[in-house]
Amino acid sequence: AGGLGPALGGALGALGLAGGAAAAGRGGGGLGAVGGAPLSGGGGGEQDGCAKNPLFATLHGALQKLALLEQDPVEASFQIHAAWEEDPSLFDVCPAGLITALVYLSIAQEREWKYRLLHRATYLLYATPGLAKSMLAGRWPMSDRLIRTMYHNSEVLGRAPLRFAAPEAQPSTTRLGAESGVDEAVGLSMQNMNTVKVHFTRVLFYHFYHQDRSPCACRTRSWCLPHWTRHLTNHTVDIWLAARDEQKTLYRMDRSGCLRSLNRGLSMHHFADTFDVVFVFEINALMHPQCRVLPARRILLYPTFDLSDEQMSNFEELGVSVLADDAILKPPNPAMRALLEEAAAGRKAMSPDRPKDKLMLFPADIRPLKGQVDFLQALLFEGAQRPSAVQRLRGLTIVIAGGCDGNQTYCHEVVDLTQRVNSEGLVNIVVADQLKDEELAQLYAAALGVVLYSRVDCNPRAVYEALVTNTPFFVTERTRLPPLVQHLGVVGDGDVSRLPEELAEFVGFCEAGGFAGRAADFAKKHLSEAQAYRMVVEWMDEKYLSGKALDHVIRSEDALSGAMGGGLTSLLGAGGAAGGLFGNLAGR
Repeated sequence: AGGLGPALGGALGALGLAGGAAAAGRGGGGLGAVGGAPLSGGGGGEQDGCAKNPLFATLHGALQKLALLEQDPVEASFQIHAAWEEDPSLFDVCPAGLITALVYLSIAQEREWKYRLLHRATYLLYATPGLAKSMLAGRWPMSDRLIRTMYHNSEVLGRAPLRFAAPEAQPSTTRLGAESGVDEAVGLSMQNMNTVKVHFTRVLFYHFYHQDRSPCACRTRSWCLPHWTRHLTNHTVDIWLAARDEQKTLYRMDRSGCLRSLNRGLSMHHFADTFDVVFVFEINALMHPQCRVLPARRILLYPTFDLSDEQMSNFEELGVSVLADDAILKPPNPAMRALLEEAAAGRKAMSPDRPKDKLMLFPADIRPLKGQVDFLQALLFEGAQRPSAVQRLRGLTIVIAGGCDGNQTYCHEVVDLTQRVNSEGLVNIVVADQLKDEELAQLYAAALGVVLYSRVDCNPRAVYEALVTNTPFFVTERTRLPPLVQHLGVVGDGDVSRLPEELAEFVGFCEAGGFAGRAADFAKKHLSEAQAYRMVVEWMDEKYLSGKALDHVIRSEDALSGAMGGGLTSLLGAGGAAGGLFGNLAGR
């Protein structure tokens, strides 16, 4: 089983979701154990630990007597939370009990603290192999359905319900011009219509990229799945998109295949009707409060940054089907592909005998996940473990093409290392900032290879853009490329001490014509948008039919008292001890 540290914990932490150890609200390395051996269903050591530990025994007893208010479950939950922050291994003693404590402690909190506690509970429940089954078979009154209900009760406050049939939810009928890409959208739909027959009729794509200036033709360099779901099916599939902006602006697709803004978002509205499928883009977006309350029969998720098989099974048990990061190919959209092919043809016409420069392209935003600092440190001659390997790179230019992604300290470190490497006079580093697509295409075409030295990644599209220009890749195994493309470049283990030597061998192999046009041939034969997206839509339909359906949130005024037989309203109204506990918690 893959551990949480190198998989979900590391990915979420690095992605800026209060993830890793911080996602659980603690410093230190307590979460590593979460990704260990799967929990057995409901019995054995976990139940013994829950019964023997006085903190969990007190909470369980208070919950059993909730209607009588003989004991305070909120106070008991607070004591567990405080002890867990002091000793993270307390989670291993009684996982279901600790999650129950986090949820009960969230009662009557102000929204920020409530969501923080519910987030921790969600994170632990999803990240722990086998916990979903164990909790279902156990004796604790807790479930993902209840956690979603707690989110729902806060998310709907002050927000207007939105129904599918409401006039304000209908896509605009305003005529669109040629610049919208409507002709391309209609053409692709006519070519591919009914290629895939699906059983779902309404789907929301949550946290997907979208460009307002091109509502009909996909121009993002990310996934074009919403558009291709229409192209491969027909207009009877109702397609929605919730964008990545702060308002989570909602779009609905019209009959021509154009995503029309509804001028409404999930920041001020909530859905009152249920989707057949919600497809969430990025694992950290699954944890958004707006996403946790989306009414859906099935939730699909990609990418997840290398979950273990056991973790993926746990997600499935919770009603979330995961598409593995390395399960698909990612062809560029038609506009980007045209730029790439034009750039490659231009280079070949200009220099038929030497179409490539002694140049490597590092196409990624500058942030710790992408590993630019690790890469540059390995290229320093001073202090190198193998100085001769660095010398073999003499005359090589490496262009780092990507903007600073918010972490100014990291970006400054990249600039400082660039200056140090350049001062040694062996390798020339150019930090090019964020480039236009046309400029990036020219660099792809000119480069001997692309390099990605990711710490965590999910099968990046940059690799496939490079293949179109007959450019192989030099990447780490953490880049998560599918096995079917790994023969078109070098996939290393990320050992920094060996990087200069491996890079020098790669450069020499490319200069000698070692890949001999194989990248371009592969791209021409296999990087088909229709083929790639057809496989994804077929997977969506299969998971819609075979996956575990989500339970609706609990439609009652008092979900927790319903679960335990009443009494929660009185508990919250009592104030006193509970109010003091909340005050203490807020000051921590």
